Amino acid sequence: MKKRNTFSIILLTVVSVLALSACGTKPQTNNTATQGADQPQTQQPQVKPEPIAEPEVKKGTGVYNGAADPHTVEIETNGEAQSFQLGDGLNTVVAGLEEGDSVAFEYNEKAVEGDAVAKQLILTKIEKTETATDSTQNGSSGQAVGGERPKTQAFELGLEGKKEKQTATLAEGGGYSLYVFDPMSLFPDQNRVALAVDDNYYAEITKLPSDFNLDELQKEGEKDLSSMGKAVKVDKAKVPQALTSSRLFLQANGSKVTRQYIVVENKTGGFIVKVNIPQGEPAEGFESFIYTSLESLQANK
Repeated sequence: MKKRNTFSIILLTVVSVLALSACGTKPQTNNTATQGADQPQTQQPQVKPEPIAEPEVKKGTGVYNGAADPHTVEIETNGEAQSFQLGDGLNTVVAGLEEGDSVAFEYNEKAVEGDAVAKQLILTKIEKTETATDSTQNGSSGQAVGGERPKTQAFELGLEGKKEKQTATLAEGGGYSLYVFDPMSLFPDQNRVALAVDDNYYAEITKLPSDFNLDELQKEGEKDLSSMGKAVKVDKAKVPQALTSSRLFLQANGSKVTRQYIVVENKTGGFIVKVNIPQGEPAEGFESFIYTSLESLQANK
């Protein structure tokens, strides 16, 4: 009996211990947060691609010499022939051109791989322009009187006994405009067109009122030239062919200089032109250039 009581006490003790152990056990919680879960994300800065530089657009004028092959044309500018690769859509445009046509064009340059100096010329635009010749032009360069004039114009003129096409640029003076070739420049403050290499070769231009008197101008011209020598009135048949619009052409020859007093008149108005031509190598070329330029004179509205 005593043993049974002892066993019962031991059994109760074991059960109590187990019960207390069960009550004291708590579920384990995972306090370890996922690494970096609550940390803000660092955004990498976006790198913008550098813009591709557009090729520089260049402009020119010249004479169309024809196609060298289906992809290449030749244009003569300032007496030098250059080859241009045709850009997109220009095949049909050049098909409408003829050799000898005066053209205005735009192009850009492309580097040639393996050659740091050579450039490939890519034609992006080309169009035909009007051509004025020394025999057909009447002071209007093919344009309507009072109309807007193109910035450049191709002319046919005689140089060293040959006919050549040269491109001139429109220049504005005091109440007038005219086309000036590369060897010369217009100085608007002096109303003078002069040769770049030697400004002793020049022409001074004065716009006349609409009611000018030609006889009075002849007297004025003779007086103006008297310091050089006797003024001679040049017959119409001997006036330079490029200057078909002259109404009066007086000339006096000195030992080293020739001076001229010219009255030019066309549908836009009249002008006095005083020309100074020293004896020298540039004289022949200057005369051809200046007479052609004077023929393009137009009075502004």
